[in-house]
Amino acid sequence: MNAVGPIQVDPLVVAISDPEDRLAVQARDIQSTLAALRLADGRAPSSIAVLTVGAVDEAAILTANVAVSAALSGLRTLLVDMKQSDFVQHRLLGQTPVTPTDPEDDLHAFVRPASIPRLSLLAAASDSRDLADMMADFDLCLVDASHVEDLALAAAGAEVAILAVSRDATTTADLKSTINKLSMLGMPLIGTVMIV
Repeated sequence: MNAVGPIQVDPLVVAISDPEDRLAVQARDIQSTLAALRLADGRAPSSIAVLTVGAVDEAAILTANVAVSAALSGLRTLLVDMKQSDFVQHRLLGQTPVTPTDPEDDLHAFVRPASIPRLSLLAAASDSRDLADMMADFDLCLVDASHVEDLALAAAGAEVAILAVSRDATTTADLKSTINKLSMLGMPLIGTVMIV
């Protein structure tokens, strides 16, 4: 566990910098829902991919705030950061990414603690890997796939997905198309979040 002290994160991580901000409140609500989520077989999902239609940067910022909210609530949280975003989560949380170089590398060796207690980061290389074996060490695993354009790659490696959409930028046609693609990929969509 990290020592509690001054936490240096980007001001966009309002769960730390401004807990009463509308986004911070939304992040806490989402985190509570995800923490209580159970699949049909009664277990929690091993990993949740955050995908987006028309809200790339906003979805990444929301994901950081949900992960921070989860950690602050006491959940051991793993935030998986993708290469396609140039490791935006690491930047938001003031960390330096260290990525596996070999597909056979043990992912546990690349998990790094964040400055927020109970929050860890994993910098994922371009390939997507099954994260189920990581769940023994964490209560919640979020995969920020907001910057991944290939939906199959974005959804691979996670067990379920949530979809972040923009009130102003996401069209109904794009939303329906993405939901249909997820269905064809066999990726369960557990919810849609409107970013305002």
